[in-house]
Amino acid sequence: MIIQEFDLFEGMSGEIEEQIAKVMKAESYNAGDVIIKEGDAAENFFILRNGALNVKVAGATQTTHVAVRAGEAVGWSSLAGREIYSASVSCEEPSTVLRINKDGLDEVLRRYPSEGLLFYKRLARLVGERLIKCYEVMVKLQEKGA
Repeated sequence: MIIQEFDLFEGMSGEIEEQIAKVMKAESYNAGDVIIKEGDAAENFFILRNGALNVKVAGATQTTHVAVRAGEAVGWSSLAGREIYSASVSCEEPSTVLRINKDGLDEVLRRYPSEGLLFYKRLARLVGERLIKCYEVMVKLQEKGA
């Protein structure tokens, strides 16, 4: 099954993978298409299958993150209790993503609590890694300005 390819779902049972597949849809976009608009209702999160996505956080004048590795997730604020997206995501090149409905995923993960815990630990790791990258960029910018 396709979700086995991605770190967030690695090692999960075939049963839960089948349930997650029911709340997931593959979508293709062209270069320049907007997948997520900052301020819109946060109802889905997305996993990159192929292509490249630009993430631009509210107030930023330029891209704050580029997702190019298959399995990278965007729109994860929808899974962290936020009602609206805090960033915009557009396609740098033609891209295919898996759109996963947050309510549907939440329902599945509640039925499989141990795997749900594993999923959220992996999501926390992903968020932490992105935060560390942001810190590294901030330090470099401060060093240039000093």
